[in-house]
Amino acid sequence: MMRRSPMVTIGLAMLITAIAVAIFASRIAPLENATAGVYIPPGATHWLGTDDGGQDVFTLFLHGARISLIIGCFATLISVIVGGFIGLLSGYFGGRTENLLMRITDIFLVIPDLPLIIALVAIIGPSIFNMIFAIGLVGWTGTARLIRAQTLAVKHRKFITRARAIGASHTRIIFRHILPQVVPLLCANTILVLSLAILNESTLSFLGLGDAASISWGQMLHLAFTRGAMSASAWWALVVPGFGIAWVVLGCALLGHGLEDLFNPRARYHHLTPGPDPTPTPHHPPTDPNTVLAVRDLAIDYILPNGQHARAIDGVSFELKRGEILGIVGESGCGKSTLLLSLLRLLPARAQISQGAIHLVQRELLSLSEADMNDVRWKALSIVFQGAMNALNPVHTVGDQIAEAIQRNHPDLSEQALDQRVCEILQQVGIPTDRRTSYPHQYSGGMRQRAMIAMALACNPTIICADEPTTALDGINQAQVLDLLNDLRNTLGLSIIMVTHDLGVVARICDRVLVLYGGTTAEYGTVDDIFHNPTHPYTRALIQATPDLTHPDRALTTIPGTPPQLNNLPPGCRFAPRCPNVMPICHTDRPTLHTQDGQHQTSCHLINTDQT
Repeated sequence: MMRRSPMVTIGLAMLITAIAVAIFASRIAPLENATAGVYIPPGATHWLGTDDGGQDVFTLFLHGARISLIIGCFATLISVIVGGFIGLLSGYFGGRTENLLMRITDIFLVIPDLPLIIALVAIIGPSIFNMIFAIGLVGWTGTARLIRAQTLAVKHRKFITRARAIGASHTRIIFRHILPQVVPLLCANTILVLSLAILNESTLSFLGLGDAASISWGQMLHLAFTRGAMSASAWWALVVPGFGIAWVVLGCALLGHGLEDLFNPRARYHHLTPGPDPTPTPHHPPTDPNTVLAVRDLAIDYILPNGQHARAIDGVSFELKRGEILGIVGESGCGKSTLLLSLLRLLPARAQISQGAIHLVQRELLSLSEADMNDVRWKALSIVFQGAMNALNPVHTVGDQIAEAIQRNHPDLSEQALDQRVCEILQQVGIPTDRRTSYPHQYSGGMRQRAMIAMALACNPTIICADEPTTALDGINQAQVLDLLNDLRNTLGLSIIMVTHDLGVVARICDRVLVLYGGTTAEYGTVDDIFHNPTHPYTRALIQATPDLTHPDRALTTIPGTPPQLNNLPPGCRFAPRCPNVMPICHTDRPTLHTQDGQHQTSCHLINTDQT
């Protein structure tokens, strides 16, 4: 864990150092009566000088760590227990329980923490116990809010519903099923609460509200200020305890944020965070004027938390002609969606295009800046995202979302012209124009998919990339969406790239097929080549696993095993562990891409064997 996060290592080392100093303070420098002069500067006898009473500042510094850490730790314990308990109860039960507990939390949140703590300690009297009580009692509100939000997210998951279905009690669900899910976040938050508790203790002691009979870093600051350290230029009496406070707070901050990154990597690598710049390699643009898109030797890596690179796409090449539909097929995890997103440079932050070229007509996309890519997206190259319900914003009407895409690329368009264009696009995809004021949840699944296609058509692109456009649709709606895409291809001259798991969809409307396996090209060719003359064992296995109504008596087969993991790819052919025709060479040498009959390409050692 520490290797993956330097912040955790540094923060933990800083806190362990502070704790060790507090535990072994008496052995390192025993506390003795003052024998030296007042405010002696640092030197060989007194490394950090003396204070106004002649006490060695180094000794006081070591012993002061005990009180500061004891108050901080116990106050944090109270805050985390109270806040975690209130957060769990309010998030799980909801309703009146949540309203009551959250209104109490809001009351405490309205009042600033530090003035309230000062007032409480001033009323009940300065002592170590009272400081722990006041800091812990006031500091739980942030924890309660955080745990409530996490509990709300967890309690709607299916495993909670399953626990209720088998008769689990509320107590068992909370402590056995929900609490383990929120503990990682609670641990990271606890470290950050500790830093605030130590700061609050230091502030109280500095203001004279600490225990006068105890030594803490805040108490050292208080005595230095009130007894003339500034006027005597005894800077060491102020800097040393201030350094201790800063050391512990910085260690807590590093450890807390490091744990948050480890427990929740998405917080660091958000999908909207720009990823690394692509690394294009020189390739000649296509010479055929009918080719609208040419991908050459494309490679995409995912950067793992430990810094290693996992290759998701490796050496993939293909072309797309004008008015052509290209189908990309393969099992889940083979790199289909990654390949599609790379064409628009919309890869997640952890992904990097490490080699290759993408030519849109004569324009190389990987060498463009982000601003230039924004001019390409939607005008020349648009996308229909997988899962229309998630891709459409639920708080805006469908018409407004289509208009947004048009307005972004045509800002000078009048309101009337904009509305007319929206109506025109909706009519093209078979949606009544009066439904433009409806929200996505008011559409059926098929209509939402049509709305996504309409949005992709908004700026008259040359190419539409469709990521599984028929997913979760029934047979009738699937057929309607496929017919719509085919009609748009024929009427508008669109070129379409379609990612799908359904070979029946490919056979119905696609002209060419790219079969991916483990991020590499297994087979590439026309629909006739792929379905009537498949030469790769993986392609044949996919076809044999697909129902064929023309041969109802044919038994369906399954492909044993699973696709390879990106961080554990086999050394030779990536399909070798599952291939029924595997040979010894398949486990050691990666097959090259062989071209047969013009444009039918296959990467398999069987081709070499057949040719020899």
